[in-house]
Amino acid sequence: MIKEITAVGKTVEEAKENAKIALAAGELDDVNFDVLDMGTKGFLGFMARPAKVRAYIELPDPAPERRRKEKKARDGERPEARREERKKGDRRPEKKKPEGEKAEKPRAEKPRTEVIPEEQLKMERRLVEAGEDMSYDFVKTLLSDLGVSAEAELYSCEDGTRRITIVGDDAAVLIGHHGDTLDALQYLANLASARKNAKGERDKSRVTIDIEGYRKKREETLRALARRMAAKALRNKRSVMLEPMSAYERRIIHSEIQGIEGVSTNSVGSDNNRKIVIFLTDKKPTELFEESEEQTVATSEAATVEAEEALVAENAECAEV
Repeated sequence: MIKEITAVGKTVEEAKENAKIALAAGELDDVNFDVLDMGTKGFLGFMARPAKVRAYIELPDPAPERRRKEKKARDGERPEARREERKKGDRRPEKKKPEGEKAEKPRAEKPRTEVIPEEQLKMERRLVEAGEDMSYDFVKTLLSDLGVSAEAELYSCEDGTRRITIVGDDAAVLIGHHGDTLDALQYLANLASARKNAKGERDKSRVTIDIEGYRKKREETLRALARRMAAKALRNKRSVMLEPMSAYERRIIHSEIQGIEGVSTNSVGSDNNRKIVIFLTDKKPTELFEESEEQTVATSEAATVEAEEALVAENAECAEV
């Protein structure tokens, strides 16, 4: 028999301890955890969110004698009078189908594919020894060498990937502008994962690194930006170009725009200057790029005009003096 409980705390470790206390679990009991929310400390105590975990513990089944007594008690509560089976004469005659009409066969329902959102992705904590997971070792060594007051935890996700979460007082310094530092750290961790571990094996599964739940917050921000810019494009009947983004962030924008009727997306540029253009679906590709160039030229001309006007005003003041 499995007993389940959900607990919260200021940190994930505190939430786990609270769950153990609620389950009355001892040190030797095998308790499994699912991290539902990493929580956040907020800013100066505001917008703080507690960490939340779900705990499972396997309890021994009740003794056979006890089960028999419980079954007997349940049977005694049931009414002894049972419904009699209907007589054949009481049954309604079945309607005969016209000749030549084949009986319909029950259609087998197609299995539905359930898409699990990232925030609901089930993760299981992995306890590994030194040298067993090269990406995890790399992150822990980096935190130690940089003197960052933070802890790293390794999880296995049900989609076959691995996730390293970093929490701590100084963890936010590793995020960078729009997650640039975090993306670089994740890239290096995946490179380290390609190296052989102490057992001479390579773990080819992808590694995702998250810090204080930043990935989820950034995704929500990008999806809101996509909806806002799509509305602007539809309102002004003109394409909108976003700032340069990483491949991961561009995928989020493309995914969100796919569900909005009347607009579509395309990526332009190269390397680190690759951007997304949100355009009306009835636009031709040539019109799309011409319009983007017009926007760039218009912005440049406007800046030049403002500079000339400021220079003229300054000269006029000097002449008056």
